[in-house]
Amino acid sequence: MIRRARFRGTWYPYDKESLDEIIGPLNTNGEYRIAVLPHSGLVFSGALIRSFFERIPKGISHVIILSPSHYYPIPASRIAVSEFTESETPYGNIKTNKLDIEGSFVNDDVIAAEHGIEMFLPFIGKLGFSVSYGVISTLRKPEDSKIIAENLLPLINDNTLLIASSDFTHYGSRFGYTPYPSNAKAMTVQHDRKCAALLATGDGCRAYGEYSHSTICGIAPASIAAELSGLLGMEGESGDGYTSSDIYPDGDDDFVSYRTVFWRKNE
Repeated sequence: MIRRARFRGTWYPYDKESLDEIIGPLNTNGEYRIAVLPHSGLVFSGALIRSFFERIPKGISHVIILSPSHYYPIPASRIAVSEFTESETPYGNIKTNKLDIEGSFVNDDVIAAEHGIEMFLPFIGKLGFSVSYGVISTLRKPEDSKIIAENLLPLINDNTLLIASSDFTHYGSRFGYTPYPSNAKAMTVQHDRKCAALLATGDGCRAYGEYSHSTICGIAPASIAAELSGLLGMEGESGDGYTSSDIYPDGDDDFVSYRTVFWRKNE
């Protein structure tokens, strides 16, 4: 059963030649193993996604993607998984494994619909890795981020990456979120920088408690990734960021903020 690339040709280029301009050569020779990465169309998110895949270790063969759900309701602290065996990418189909984790349930429709998964597949397809998917939107309580991370721990080895799929603050009337009467962009960037810095410390429970009421769409996957990094003894860092208005400065007053967080082995 194949997961089709439903956003190909709209959210990212259809052909490999145009995609290569976004993805680059990906001469991987780094240390990053876990990341929080954005998932909007690649004209917005591609540079930040590339900054991770350019700095992963050699020997990687598998990627786990945790994404929020944008199209289907998911019970709190539950993870939707799929039984897809292949995933379509512009670089060819890649092997797809079911994410075998406690508390999950199978829903192929959730996985098939989710752009929070698909934006990474061109990068993974170019590298020829296999992939597993999990979709989780909210947590019943902040401490569930650690419980889920503990359940993920046996699935992480030296050949595996984990990506927490998350755009940061969605600001403006279109998103029903306008907390700053002035300097909205600067205040939003400051807000998101603080969240990313907290995630980098590995304290996902606190990050979820403090930021789950904002419009960071993937705060649950990001908090789980942070807790997992702590269980693995990894060192975190807050990476680059920008907003959609930096890409299209002549747009309206609504914008989305994008940031990265990276973790690597603490040697």
